[in-house]
Amino acid sequence: MKAKIVLSVIISILLFPIPCVFAQQAKQDLGDQAAFRNALAQDGFTVQQGHSMSLDMWEQYCSGVTSNASYNNKGAPYLAAVVPHLPGDPTIVPYTYQLRADEAIVFIGITPPPETYFSYQPYLLNKHYAQPVPADLLTQPIQGCWGDPHCLDVGTSLGDTVNVATIKTIGPDPYSAPMVLIFTPDQGTDARVRSALRKAGYPPSIFNTIVIPSSLANLGIGQGHDLLMILGRNAQWLNGADGEAAGLAYMDSLNSTDPANPSPVSVFRVTPNVFSAENLHPFPAPPLRIRGTGKTEMDLLDKLEKVRVEIIRHYTDRGYAVAAEYISSPGSYDGYDFIQQMKRAYLDCRDTIYIGSGAKVFHDDYDIKLSDDEFLVIYGVNQTATGKASYINLNAYADQAKLAIGSVFDTDFVHSADAYLPGDPAASLLFAYKISWQCNGEPFCLQMSSGGCARLQLDGPEHVDDRKNTQLSFGTRSYLEPATEIGPAFTEVVYQRMIKFALQP
Repeated sequence: MKAKIVLSVIISILLFPIPCVFAQQAKQDLGDQAAFRNALAQDGFTVQQGHSMSLDMWEQYCSGVTSNASYNNKGAPYLAAVVPHLPGDPTIVPYTYQLRADEAIVFIGITPPPETYFSYQPYLLNKHYAQPVPADLLTQPIQGCWGDPHCLDVGTSLGDTVNVATIKTIGPDPYSAPMVLIFTPDQGTDARVRSALRKAGYPPSIFNTIVIPSSLANLGIGQGHDLLMILGRNAQWLNGADGEAAGLAYMDSLNSTDPANPSPVSVFRVTPNVFSAENLHPFPAPPLRIRGTGKTEMDLLDKLEKVRVEIIRHYTDRGYAVAAEYISSPGSYDGYDFIQQMKRAYLDCRDTIYIGSGAKVFHDDYDIKLSDDEFLVIYGVNQTATGKASYINLNAYADQAKLAIGSVFDTDFVHSADAYLPGDPAASLLFAYKISWQCNGEPFCLQMSSGGCARLQLDGPEHVDDRKNTQLSFGTRSYLEPATEIGPAFTEVVYQRMIKFALQP
């Protein structure tokens, strides 16, 4: 798939050197949004236009909008849909909404410019259960649950994404290409939306239906009904500095309200004028893509043990002692697990696996804290190098806020293990990275920082006490195994490990 992506990128650059220009041209040539809305109105629908936005979970937490940052993936920007609310919808956060069982949310627009990964997915934020939620989970604040003891902010995915490898579009590759996404629980509504799109000139080859299963959500408007959101993920812009500039420009343009320079993704809420329970034809819960190929990374376990020995030798020779060692564990796997277990998922995604230490989601009781003269070394297998993922990144978190305070990607891992396995080809498949409050320009070192977050002020000498008392957690994401177009299987990858070092007494 890597070779395929590289070839696709080259073609994309030749054909579409200015993504925004292509986006505007594609909207004009492929269909007419006004005609789409008119066709739906003639079919008995009310169409309200919302808008897309670039969602920064770091900013949402630091500005006080949310109670935590949901273990945000730092450096991998998000798209969200601001959906117009129906009367009686009690939600406050603009990118959350309630949905009737006969409605649809429709995206019409252009996919991002070349990047390693993008996807779109609906989320169940607040779930209302028939039985009471366990008392130990009813900690305040419960966002949007309004104190209902039968409601939990599960924050979980609803099935598979439409992603960079699976999206239906036209063109030589999935980048800067026309798309239509239909988020709906109802087959009849989906068919009528598709008919209106065809009448408006949009080709069926770009239609993507993403099912919101009625069996999993209490759909409807008002108290006692579930809360939803739609999230798009992006990661690793391609083509160097120019590609990154194009990607960031695309994300910035999502927020545009200028008719002369419209957002590349238009959002519509489509509502039948008359609700009829008898006419509902809900989709069944869709089948899930299957994880795993049978090929594992277990042949690298002995190499990882050698890396551990050499890391310890390297730092003990420099006056440090091993203060602790931490193993990593799987975090969230599938959103359906969280719904059934009444557990918070923090916006999981089946396109990846989460492995880490120091947080409840990783099912351990490690108390990981670092003073300014202590540091960690994390070492493991680079799943992109072994072919088990399209990209991998490591995040360091201030765990109480669930806020990323540092992040590196697999591209940063290259050669990081060479010094511990000199001359061994296996070194290219592994990584070893230092994590510290102070890197002082040291290579292969992740320096943690609150980045000026007013709610989490850890930077500067006056905050040394805050830093050493901050509960930390660490996690890797391994996204999109090329062979399966879904996240890899936990049983087929090697989990990273960590060593904490302190100055010898």
